[in-house]
Amino acid sequence: MQKAKVNNQIYLSGGGNEHQSFPLDNFFFNALPKKGFFLYIPIALRGHKLFSTAPAWMKGLITLHKRRDLTFKTVINLQKYKFENLVNINGIYIGGGNTWLLMQELKDSRFADVLNQYLKTGVLLYGGSAGAIVFGKKIDTQNDKNVVRLKDQNGLNLLNKYSIICHYTKVQDDNCKKWTKKNKLPLICLPEETGLIIEADQARCVGTKPCMLYSATGKQKLIKPNKSFNL
Repeated sequence: MQKAKVNNQIYLSGGGNEHQSFPLDNFFFNALPKKGFFLYIPIALRGHKLFSTAPAWMKGLITLHKRRDLTFKTVINLQKYKFENLVNINGIYIGGGNTWLLMQELKDSRFADVLNQYLKTGVLLYGGSAGAIVFGKKIDTQNDKNVVRLKDQNGLNLLNKYSIICHYTKVQDDNCKKWTKKNKLPLICLPEETGLIIEADQARCVGTKPCMLYSATGKQKLIKPNKSFNL
């Protein structure tokens, strides 16, 4: 696992609209400093009708959280960003969409390596839905159409070999157990309205619903809101 500094925080959202993810989002936006500046990466929406409206959506999200002092830059070409470009950036927000597309662009641009470097500096890093799934060990935990025909199922592996399921509901339990036993890896299942705040090796459940953990052998553990567990 990438060892984080004490002030390094990763935010993982289980998905949903801006009202469903409000509790987690509020922690992220309140953690940004006054007049803070962050990058917004909506590339998982590339090819979707919502892609062109993504910057306006983020402006609305900032307003919803009463942080009009914040500024952001929408990034659609990751190749332009190297580690040295991130020195004065207070956070990175990676939005949802198609997980396969997002992972391919992160790898092809080598921005995945940049994120690994950035994470060592003590930062705020947010991933929503597809943006959260790519932080895990493997990304084949979703049903997105593999529009880019990506064969590599490995994610960024920032969560001590855990993988992430977003938009989780109880009807997925059988498939979750099969996945963990097949891959011999643990799994974090996040419903909409629920997210995680990760600092060092501690993860705290945030939102209105509990999250579900699966061990590598398929054993379940329910984590209620405001409760923590070790990664």
